[in-house]
Amino acid sequence: MDERITSLEVRVGGIEDGIKAIVHKLDSRDEMPWGVLIGTAGFVVTLIGSIGGLAFAPLSAGISDVKAGIAKFEARSDSYMKREDIEAQVNGVRNAVKEQMDIAKERRNDLQAKTDDRIARSEKDVASIQAQIVPRAEHAEQWAGQRARDAELQRQVDELRRATGDVATPRDTIQRLQRQVDDLEKTRLKAQADGK
Repeated sequence: MDERITSLEVRVGGIEDGIKAIVHKLDSRDEMPWGVLIGTAGFVVTLIGSIGGLAFAPLSAGISDVKAGIAKFEARSDSYMKREDIEAQVNGVRNAVKEQMDIAKERRNDLQAKTDDRIARSEKDVASIQAQIVPRAEHAEQWAGQRARDAELQRQVDELRRATGDVATPRDTIQRLQRQVDDLEKTRLKAQADGK
């Protein structure tokens, strides 16, 4: 007998665990997907950092060239140079820096176009996902309709009970008698309380 009771308790415990797991799953559906949002934010930060690194790499190379040109110029300044030679060197460095800047601008523009395209695709994906989500108002409307149908069914059941009121089932008779006993008990307790 004890084994049967123990077996029954284990089964009931398994059913309770299953119900708890289902409730947990239903509760977790309404939570905000923070993991996805944080992952996306991390990706965007990494992408922006990469773009910045790629955009400034040519600039640092151009600055290094300018510094090298200045160092050469300072080394040669000990000896006499013609003004035209100095201007030619400065113009050469300016042109090299300008070329590097133009290349950096082109790379930045290319990366910006790619980034804009990715953002547009992401926004399009988000919009399509949002279009598939059923709004809460629509759920509330469906629930209200279901409640109305339930109320109508209950009304029909009540009408049938009233129509068949003379035909009492044993259950109805027992419930009616139990209510009468409860009412009598309440009346007796109230009379005792008033008498004391």
